[in-house]
Amino acid sequence: MSHVPLPERMRPTRLDEVVGQSHLLGPKGALTRLTAGGRLPSMVMWGPPGTGKTTLARILAEATGHVFREFSGASGSAAELKKFLTESREMPLFRSVPPVVFLDEIHRFNRAQQDILLPFLEHGEAILIGATTENPAFYLNPALRSRCQLIALHALEPAHILEVLKRAWSRERVTEPEPAGVFEWLSNWAGGDLRSALSGLETWLEMPEPELESLQGALGGRMMFDRADGHYDLASAFQKSLRGSDADAALYYLSRMIRGGEDPRFIARRLMVCAAEDVGNADPQAFILCEAASRAVEQIGWPEARIPLAQAVIFVANAPKSNATVLAVDAALAADDAPLPESLRDAHTATARAAGRGKGYHYSHDDYDREQAFLPDKFRNTTFYEAQRPQERGWRDAQEPDVAALSGLWTGWVETHPEGGEFPLDEWSSVLSCSREALARALGKLASGRFTLTRKLEARPL
Repeated sequence: MSHVPLPERMRPTRLDEVVGQSHLLGPKGALTRLTAGGRLPSMVMWGPPGTGKTTLARILAEATGHVFREFSGASGSAAELKKFLTESREMPLFRSVPPVVFLDEIHRFNRAQQDILLPFLEHGEAILIGATTENPAFYLNPALRSRCQLIALHALEPAHILEVLKRAWSRERVTEPEPAGVFEWLSNWAGGDLRSALSGLETWLEMPEPELESLQGALGGRMMFDRADGHYDLASAFQKSLRGSDADAALYYLSRMIRGGEDPRFIARRLMVCAAEDVGNADPQAFILCEAASRAVEQIGWPEARIPLAQAVIFVANAPKSNATVLAVDAALAADDAPLPESLRDAHTATARAAGRGKGYHYSHDDYDREQAFLPDKFRNTTFYEAQRPQERGWRDAQEPDVAALSGLWTGWVETHPEGGEFPLDEWSSVLSCSREALARALGKLASGRFTLTRKLEARPL
């Protein structure tokens, strides 16, 4: 029996043996185009584990005639890498054909360690192929990114994994029938990670009396969570599900983050952001509940913290949505600076008052209905906040229409509609500068004893 693990024994040696990644290896794929002329540029491959980053790096180096030297950001050292690069610079072999330096888990190198590579890449003395499960935009120096092609790999489909499992079986158990049920389960259990699927098959091959149930118990459930998939992609899916009012999807992604070991404080922060950004004043209670859930997380911890988090998730998902708040503050942030009105400037000193500061300011509590301009003259007619949902118009509902003006409109309407009819609510609310709801309340008082107001609901064919 070979001591080389099955995933290593099954590692492809040619591009046509690599499964999946058609967007990279097809006739118009990115890697196909990049290496069409026999030249290999520096690149960083990023994507989930077990998708073929190391395999592709080896094959590309060999196909283009470069020496392949492998380093690890997890177990290797920057000093070792620098020593190799410095020595290879003086070796005749590498003067015409630079070596390929494969740096696995390149995100483990900090910014200073990554800078070691820059002069060698700049002078063409080495070709870098980095591999990472992290988004390079977050973990790689801009200077290093600008010198590399960014190649994104996708998680493998179950069909791709199934193909390799059958290929492995044909090599390891030539005369035995394929365990179709095991292949199907492994190809889905692996979650796109071919290495895990092959390791699972190796476990099956080494079991004295293999059974699918025993294999499932030995391998357990897959925790498809890492910083690349879980931290960023799951957080994105979580917030988009909340924004789209899908409570079931939001709970599912919440469970994925919990099972994957995400920091509960991070989940609580995303909830608060969503409550402010996507619900806003359509239901201000959402933010209050999320903030309370955040405090509960700090106090009670796992596993009970899942309950207030789930409560807040369900509330936010079902709450009415409005992005009026974020649009309003962004519009205000985009506005130019303009001189403050003199009436609003600080006037607590005699010198300031003598200079005209505070002149014309009216203390609002003396007369709440007295109009006053607070914006600079440049923005006198500008509106930053626009209510988008009925729930956000509650503040305007409190503003009752002018009694005298409404009485005039009412009298004229009654004279022309002695038998009643439908009020022109939109027109009147615009004239009286009040909401339809406030106008309806005032009309209810005027109509009392003479008319009965009804709420009209009509159904019309599509």
